[in-house]
Amino acid sequence: MYRKILYLTAFEEFYLDILACILNFKKVGAEEIVLVHVIHPTKLPMLQESLIFKLEDDLRAFLDAKMEDAVGIIEEAGMKAIKRIETGEPYLEILKVAKEENVSLIVSGRERRGTFGEIFVGSLTDKIVRYGTIPVYIPKYPGVIGADKKTCERFSQGLFTRILYPTDWSDCAKTALRYLKGLKEAGVEEVIVAHIMDEKAMKLQSPEQFKEFQRIDFEKLAQLKDELESKGFKTNIRLSLGNPRADLITVAKKEDVSLIVLCTHGKGRVEGILWGSVSRNVAEYSDRPVLLVKG
Repeated sequence: MYRKILYLTAFEEFYLDILACILNFKKVGAEEIVLVHVIHPTKLPMLQESLIFKLEDDLRAFLDAKMEDAVGIIEEAGMKAIKRIETGEPYLEILKVAKEENVSLIVSGRERRGTFGEIFVGSLTDKIVRYGTIPVYIPKYPGVIGADKKTCERFSQGLFTRILYPTDWSDCAKTALRYLKGLKEAGVEEVIVAHIMDEKAMKLQSPEQFKEFQRIDFEKLAQLKDELESKGFKTNIRLSLGNPRADLITVAKKEDVSLIVLCTHGKGRVEGILWGSVSRNVAEYSDRPVLLVKG
């Protein structure tokens, strides 16, 4: 399921530390990591055509050499490294390489000092998720905001320790569940299955209808708990009433999860237009790594 991973890098300060985290996917079958850097044409100065080609060739040679540190880390871990340096519109080039290399996971997420992630709307990560079909892992390396060495080490070593799986019972959520099950051999200690009943929607219901919805949701959570425990996962369930966009972030922090596995859209979406507001909000504002799966 995770045999070949594409790691998009702009050689940020912590890109090698994040690479060390990605190596954890070897526990679930990862064999190759494709290192990708995209040169945007607008970054090249306005020169004569022959000079531009010479400059691009020189830049490619420099970037190729810069990737060698990452190649060494990957090969030392017993995995194969592939280097790809492309020129063009970044998100299109990333999706093209992902298809050509037949990768099963894309790692994307840019640093911004003082916060986690980036402004997603219109960003590279946003476009990769929106227009791609491959799961996207968004790391949230704690060193970005100045966490201490022990916190960073715990993050790197315990990537799959405690997983939050939010569900809204949609088909996409079921697909995310399949990917969660694929992490069984990665040392998962506990799975938290959470469903947030939308407070705005529930206020429109009578007290009797609300209690019935609550009963049905709890039964569904209990069934998921039994299903995961039959696969060997220690599982706990959380059912609450509130705002899913905000409350899932709170649950992730309160439960101190090491990864959130969720689908990119839920019920009521418009096909092909936007990925879900809940998943986007969690991906952008949670301080926990996120694995986004498209249904």
